[in-house]
Amino acid sequence: MAALDLSDDKFNFLKDIYLSFVFLTRLPAPGWTDAASRTLSTGMWAFPIVGVLVATIAGLVFAVGDATGLPVYISALFALVAMIITTGGLHEDGLSDLADGAWGGADPAQRLEIMSDSRIGAYGAIALIVSLAGRTAAIATIAEPLFVLGALVASAAVSRAIMPAMMAFGKPAKSSGLGAGAGTPDGTTCCISLLVAAVIAAIAAPAGWLICLAAAIAAAVLIAWFARCNLGGYTGDVLGAGQQVAELLALTMIAGVIAEAG
Repeated sequence: MAALDLSDDKFNFLKDIYLSFVFLTRLPAPGWTDAASRTLSTGMWAFPIVGVLVATIAGLVFAVGDATGLPVYISALFALVAMIITTGGLHEDGLSDLADGAWGGADPAQRLEIMSDSRIGAYGAIALIVSLAGRTAAIATIAEPLFVLGALVASAAVSRAIMPAMMAFGKPAKSSGLGAGAGTPDGTTCCISLLVAAVIAAIAAPAGWLICLAAAIAAAVLIAWFARCNLGGYTGDVLGAGQQVAELLALTMIAGVIAEAG
């Protein structure tokens, strides 16, 4: 039997998933030279798929906490901690940096300089508290482990699907850094990313998938506009902040739908 040749171009979709996985998470992965040589921007359509993995881990942590009798808010917080560990706090770091820079600097150059500082300020800390508290409250409102899993999967998928669009319809605020170095995804990549996220959300949270997707898109537009006004464009931190705000709004919308349904 001939060995499977994963260097073949027909396995490009697997390479895209692998590259997105390595970029968006801190989970160990085997080396794959052919995949690593691909441009990240071409594989960003797979961002929502990585979101499914991250959310599944968090959903399982919530289910374990619920099964052991932990208070629902504690289980919800542990689920978010699991997500942060899985991603290395990549997006949370972006949110805190954007908050510190946007409100701590007097002009775009100074704001970008503050965002490059590894230290966290008051604005960044407040932004993180709001994000964690809001998502914890949304998860606790949903409460039922199976519904929590669905909500986490849907919100994680759509909140990562908006990042390629923020890049495609924006411009880098600086010539170096993560945002500029990743390349610019084309319209096809953005559309596929959103389509994949919509399908995932419709399966995971059928009652709230549309409002979940709409909330994520609204968050992307808001953060992109905010970054354009204050920084002149996007950076890697801006993309992370967009993901955080999108996930918070998406989770909140799903929680609202479930709470209204009783």
